Amino acid sequence: GSDMLVAPVIEEDSTFRQVYLPTGAKWTNAWTDEAYEGGQFINVEAPLEQIPVFFRDDFKLPIKV
Repeated sequence: GSDMLVAPVIEEDSTFRQVYLPTGAKWTNAWTDEAYEGGQFINVEAPLEQIPVFFRDDFKLPIKV
């Protein structure tokens, strides 16, 4: 959906990924909890075991208990 952004690495042996965060929201890195303003490109670490994932600032993960 529009509340989650996944940016898989598409270059072999790359450990960083440039990601564009859409305007109109703040985005939080799911791994580091670092927040970014939308409307910009950022460079993030992207080791093989940690695909870059970002959540829109008002996103609530639906979990059934």
